[in-house]
Amino acid sequence: MRNGIEAAEYAAEIQRVVRYLGVSNGNMQEGSLRCDVNVSVRPIGQLQFGTKVEIKNLNAFSAVSRAIDYEISRQVLLHSQGQDKEIVQETRLWEEGAQKTVTMRKKEGLSDYRYFPEPDLPGVFLTQDYVDGIHNSLPELPEMKRRRYEKMGLSMQDVLFLANDMNVAEFFDTTIKKGADAKLAANWIMSDIAAYMKNEELSITEVKLSPQELAELIASIKDGTISGKIGKQILFELLAKGGTVKGLIEEKDLVQIVDPAEIEKMVEKVLSENPKQLDQYRSGKTKLQGYFAGQIMKLSKGKANPGLLNKILLEKLNAKS
Repeated sequence: MRNGIEAAEYAAEIQRVVRYLGVSNGNMQEGSLRCDVNVSVRPIGQLQFGTKVEIKNLNAFSAVSRAIDYEISRQVLLHSQGQDKEIVQETRLWEEGAQKTVTMRKKEGLSDYRYFPEPDLPGVFLTQDYVDGIHNSLPELPEMKRRRYEKMGLSMQDVLFLANDMNVAEFFDTTIKKGADAKLAANWIMSDIAAYMKNEELSITEVKLSPQELAELIASIKDGTISGKIGKQILFELLAKGGTVKGLIEEKDLVQIVDPAEIEKMVEKVLSENPKQLDQYRSGKTKLQGYFAGQIMKLSKGKANPGLLNKILLEKLNAKS
C-alpha cells in the first residue's frame, strides 16, 4: 500500500467483513478491532525496502490515514536531508493532539520482536473439505453486495452508503423485495431516514419503521394516493411511533385531493383573497406563482395534488381579468 487513505480503507473493509460475518462488532474505540501499521520508504528505483517503523495507538480509521501520511513525510524529509540513518527500527506512538508520531521504544533486532517458534502452540492443519465448507456457508460479503447494487443501476454514493452497514443493507434489500423501486428506496433511506437516525442517535434496527411500510409508503406516493409532502409527514410518524401507512392515511384523512373542481375552488378562493398580489403577478412579477401555490397547499392542508394545483393555478393567473 502506498498511502494512508488506502490503508485506512483496507482496515475499514476488514471491519465491514467481520461485522457481516458476525465475528465481532469491530468497534475500534472499544478495542474490538486493533490496527498497528508498519511504514517504510525507499528512493525511486531502489529495490530494497527501507527501515520499517511500527506505529501504535491508532483507534480510528482517520488516525490510521493521518499517522501513515505523517510518518511517510517524516521519513522522506530525513532522506532528503541525508539523514536516512536516523530512520531506525522502532515502535512509535501516534499523538492525536499533536498530529505526529513520537518514539515509544527502539528495537535492535528480530529477537526483540519474539520471532522464534513457540513450543506450546502446535500448528493447525485444515482439510480442504473443511475450508470449502466454510467458504460455501459464507453470507453475501460487502464487495459482493456492492457489485449487486451497482447492477441495479444505483449510483456509487448509494452503493457505498447502503453496503457499509449490514443492517441498512438488509433493510434496503427487504424493502425492494416488497416491491419498492430500488432507487426510490435508496433515496428515502439515505436522506430522511438517515437524517432521523442521526438526530435521534438510533440505528436502523431501533427505528419503528419496517421495510414493508417503507415499500407501502413509496407505492402510495407513486400511485397518487398521497403527495410526497404528506409522505414525509407519514414517514416521520412511522419512524417514531410505528403503525401502518394505510392506517395513518385513514386516521388523519390524508388522501390526496385529485378532483380538479375541488382544487379549482381553492385556487379561486386564494386569488380572490389576494387581489394585490394577483395584480402584481399580472404586471410581470411571475415569481408570485410560488406564493399562491403555497397558500393553496396550506388551504388544502398539504393534500392538493401539486401537478394539478399548478396547472389550474397557471390557467387562472394567466386568464384575462
